[in-house]
Amino acid sequence: MGSRRLSSSVPERGSDGWQLEYEFALQETDRKILFKCVEIARPLSLRGAKPTVLDGFVEGQEIKIAPDTLSKLKKEVLKFL
Repeated sequence: MGSRRLSSSVPERGSDGWQLEYEFALQETDRKILFKCVEIARPLSLRGAKPTVLDGFVEGQEIKIAPDTLSKLKKEVLKFL
């Protein structure tokens, strides 16, 4: 998959704003853009949506693992400590 647009602002509030940035980061293949994607997505995932009964199990699990997944991406793919 190729590059995608860079976010120029914080996504709208709500459970899907952080998820969109997270998914973009996971799919990005251009290393320069990937770094920016991770820098945008990680803080949003840390403060993003909190799991609720309506979120369901899958989203609740994603919220828990997203920050660690993004950190691993930054460390292992970008070689950035």
